[in-house]
Amino acid sequence: MNITKKIKDKGFYFIAELGQNHQGDINIAKKMIDSLKTIKEVSAIKIVKRDIDSCLTEKQKNMPYINPNSFGETYYEHRKKLELSNEDFLELKNYIELNGFDFISSFTDLPSLNFLTENNVKILKIASQRTTDINLLKDVGKTKKTVILSTGMCNIEDVDAAIEILKNNELYVLQCTSSYPCQEKNLNLNVIPTYAERYKNKIKGVGFSGHHSGVAPDIAAFMLGARIFERHFTLDRTMKGTDHSASLEIRGIELVCKYIKQVEESLGSSFKKILPEEEVSIKKLRSDLI
Repeated sequence: MNITKKIKDKGFYFIAELGQNHQGDINIAKKMIDSLKTIKEVSAIKIVKRDIDSCLTEKQKNMPYINPNSFGETYYEHRKKLELSNEDFLELKNYIELNGFDFISSFTDLPSLNFLTENNVKILKIASQRTTDINLLKDVGKTKKTVILSTGMCNIEDVDAAIEILKNNELYVLQCTSSYPCQEKNLNLNVIPTYAERYKNKIKGVGFSGHHSGVAPDIAAFMLGARIFERHFTLDRTMKGTDHSASLEIRGIELVCKYIKQVEESLGSSFKKILPEEEVSIKKLRSDLI
């Protein structure tokens, strides 16, 4: 899956992250996908695969989880309710691809990675949660698949180690701050050109995974060299669940894509010349000099 070619064709590669904002309901997930079909700049849709039985510790499984955003009395019950069944997951993968989007999934554990590779998922996302999981990264490296790496909760040594393991994959690296929602002052977008220079011989490109509100930081990220953008998407930011408040509704996705496209087009050429569109102005405004 050559993301670089799609970046060249569109100017950037936008990923709408469903995460688990579908609330474990495939019908909600399909409504989310249907609403995204109207935005031609959206290249990919991403969801999450977890094997809840293996990715949680026994302490986490038994932890009481009673709050307004809970879907179960324990953390195990809560996470189970939000997870799509394997059958629904594959149905959703097929639905996403049939509607013309690239399908991307992150994962938290080896059983989920094996499930994704066995079912021909072409693009793997390393969520910030797993960026320091060296053993899992080594297993990802063996797949030779396209990988998008998020770097929240990491220092530069953590990122160095992850990229060294994954350097033989088609690899893209995203600046990310794991705070939900994230304040603008904590986005640290200047890391983007640092990544581009530091890893220029090991990665295919850089991008930005944002959990902020608004659009301006995405524009700034583009100007700093980001060409992959990932934003969480929800049908309604007031829905029950912890991720909705840090997500964009459809209008927000439209605006991010619209403004990035406008900036991309407005940069134009670095060669200064008189444009054909200026000839009328020359005749009108410089008539005394002609």
